[in-house]
Amino acid sequence: MQTYGDYEARVRESFGRQNMMAELGVELVSVAAGEVAFEMPFQARFGQQHGFLHAGAISAALDSAAGFAALSVMPEEAGVLTIEMKVSLMRVAKAPRFCFVGKVVKAGRSVTFAEAVAYGLEADGRKQEIARLSASMMVVSGRDGVVG
Repeated sequence: MQTYGDYEARVRESFGRQNMMAELGVELVSVAAGEVAFEMPFQARFGQQHGFLHAGAISAALDSAAGFAALSVMPEEAGVLTIEMKVSLMRVAKAPRFCFVGKVVKAGRSVTFAEAVAYGLEADGRKQEIARLSASMMVVSGRDGVVG
C-alpha cells in the first residue's frame, strides 16, 4: 500500500488532537500502512442502561479507527472526513477492555474505503468480535480547517 512521508508520526499527531477519543479513554496502540489499532478500558460512565458499553461509544471508536487507517495512506497535505458509514452491532459490549482495528480496503484519490472491527477483550485473553463498521472516507486537500 502506498504511503507518503512519515505517515505514522502524522497519524499519531492527528490522533492527539482527537478530543472525543481522549474523553473515551481510547489509546492508539499501533500504526501501520493502512491499519491502526486502538484500545480502551470499559468505563461505566460510557455505558447504557443495561451496563454494556454504549453503541455510540463503540461507533465513535470504530469511525476513528477506520478514519486513521485511511489517513495513513493519504498524501501528507490531506485530511480525512467520514462521508458514509454503517455499523453492525453483533453482541453486547461487556468486557473489561475493548480493541478497535481499522483497515483500508481500497485507497483512492478522492475516496478511501475502510473497515473497522471492535472486540471485547476478556481478562483471560479471550477476544470476541462485538461490532463491525464499513465506511467511505474522503481525501480532503486545500480546505481551511481540515489538516492531516
